[in-house]
Amino acid sequence: MQIVEVGFKLNHDISYYKEILENNNAINRFNCKTHDIYWTNKDLNGLTENEMKNSCIRLRITEGIGGVDFSGISRISYRFQNVNNFIVKKDNQKELTYEEVKNYIKEIEDKGYVKVFDTSKIDYQYSIGDMKSRIQLQDIEDIGLLLYYDNPDYYKLSLDEQRKALIDELNSYGFEFDYETLGLDKLRTLYYKKECYSKNQNG
Repeated sequence: MQIVEVGFKLNHDISYYKEILENNNAINRFNCKTHDIYWTNKDLNGLTENEMKNSCIRLRITEGIGGVDFSGISRISYRFQNVNNFIVKKDNQKELTYEEVKNYIKEIEDKGYVKVFDTSKIDYQYSIGDMKSRIQLQDIEDIGLLLYYDNPDYYKLSLDEQRKALIDELNSYGFEFDYETLGLDKLRTLYYKKECYSKNQNG
């Protein structure tokens, strides 16, 4: 089963889209600053967005900054993903200290992995009604403002049907996307240093 996620680049400022969502009874669940660092030992040329992501070890550094689900306690958390057979695998689901992170980075780089991406963003997450996922407005450094969304209710549909259902749902909330508009692939854009687009940001 392949999941479709749309990642549309937006043309207006963040307040414009916040107003659209709030006018459709969206709740701002959680906001955070996120710093993602990626290492790989593979050739990324010719890979899709999801293949690039899965070819890298990622360190995600997150700081909550708002939203109704924000505890109000500002702290930084560190988590590794796609850590393969490294020692960090046993710690993949627990928050790490800064000293642990430094040691794991040394281990990764000692095994021949090189840093390929270093990107920061501010993420604003919204839900409407009993929505199972979140509409995310992400202001990404060196790329711009994007809207990301997927919906578990559509996972059993074909890829094209998932995409159309996502667009129809977003448009029902006041957005104006069409089926022909491609989403922007963040990692491919950073890798090739030009905007790269596809139908599925999880593909």
